[in-house]
Formats: sequence, C-alpha cells, structure tokens
Amino acid sequence: MNTIGRVIDRTAAVLCDLGGCLLVALTVLINVEVVLRYLFGGSTLIADEYGGYLFVWLTLLGFGHALRTGQFLRVEAGVERFGPRLQAACGALAALVGMAVAAVATWACFNTFALSLRFGTVSIQPSATPLWLPQAVMPFAMGWLCLLYLDALVRSLKALDGRP
Repeated sequence: MNTIGRVIDRTAAVLCDLGGCLLVALTVLINVEVVLRYLFGGSTLIADEYGGYLFVWLTLLGFGHALRTGQFLRVEAGVERFGPRLQAACGALAALVGMAVAAVATWACFNTFALSLRFGTVSIQPSATPLWLPQAVMPFAMGWLCLLYLDALVRSLKALDGRP
C-alpha cells in the first residue's frame, strides 16, 4: 500500500504541476489580450473562452494535490477535539461521502463529454471549439478524485483499526 501511496502522491504532484503550467498559459493569454486591445485595438477572439477552459482545467487538476495535502474542503473545528479513533471514523465517513459525490460527478461529466462528442457540439464563440475537447478533462479529474477518496477511505479505515 505504501508504493500505491507514493504513486498517487507523485501523480497528484505531476497533475498539480501541469495545472501550474496552465496557469502560466492563462496569464500569457490574458496579457496578450490586454496588449492587443489597448495598444492595437484588436482582440484574439479566444481569450475569454480559452481563459475559462484553462481556469477550469487548472482547478480540476489541482484537486488531487489539495486533497492529498489536507487542503481540500476540510472543516476541522470539532473533529480536531476527538480522539484518534473517532477522527479516523470521521475521516472514513468524509472520504466515503466525497467518493460518492466524485463518482456521481464523474458519471455526469462523462455523459456530458460523450454527448458533446457524439453530436459534434461546438462552442458559440468565434473559435467554434468542439466542446468535447475542453470537457475531456472533467471526467478524468473527477475519476481521479474518486480514486483519491478511495485511498483516503482505506487509510482512514486502517487508522480506525489501529494500523499505520
């Protein structure tokens, strides 16, 4: 299980780094748009659309790292006062609920992606981007989050059982 944890940690870090690269691309795209508008009176015509896509992608790809480092949607006001076993039980329950929500989101995102691919849906922007392209990251990221919650559930159950 330790090897699996290292692989998951490394993959989460790589995806987070990819999200960082997307943040750089988003920054460049926005600055190019600003320069074009104010200095040349023109536009890229894609900055708003692709800026939105990049923002969603980098957010979704950062979810795994945030979850693994304990920075993802945590409320510890009451839980931190519990003993180790009760904390582990709360962690297992939270992981189970998170995994269920991520599984539903994975299913919904995959259906959205599949329908866009099937019907050839394109954006209404000047780029007419096939929507399955920006939507492809959504089921992947939600499925990855589901796997991470499963790992968190297993770790919480081990802690509940008294194992490291």
